[in-house]
Amino acid sequence: MYVELIFRFIAYAMFGLTMEMVFSVHGINLALGCSPPRRVPFKYLEGFVSLYMIPLHGFGILFGLEWVRLVIADLHFGFRFAIYALIFTSAEILWGWFLDKTIGFFPWDYYAKSKYRISKAGYSLWTLVPLWGVAGMLVEQYIDLVVYLS
Repeated sequence: MYVELIFRFIAYAMFGLTMEMVFSVHGINLALGCSPPRRVPFKYLEGFVSLYMIPLHGFGILFGLEWVRLVIADLHFGFRFAIYALIFTSAEILWGWFLDKTIGFFPWDYYAKSKYRISKAGYSLWTLVPLWGVAGMLVEQYIDLVVYLS
């Protein structure tokens, strides 16, 4: 039982970090409405990811979204999409606030430069809300795969 939980935690954490990395290469520019500072030229496809996100991805999916997936499995696509968009946006805001209050910053603090930020601090962006719904639908399929493999 513990081996299965550890496997799923690692699979979810790595999937979340990979999704962040891929999205931050180009998608974040569109969501921000501006370009975040880059250390290397764009041609290198540098992405942004933080190890502070491992607990959110691993535990959040393992103990949160696996359960949500079961509860909303029979709902219409549109309802599931909206629920995931709300959950992911709320999780990003709460995790950003928690990190900001405990360690003094959050990894996506460049959101504050965007005109689409949800709060003054920029814990999330309005432009990300529909993208979080898409992410939820992808994670839904990934949960099924990981549970099957474990």
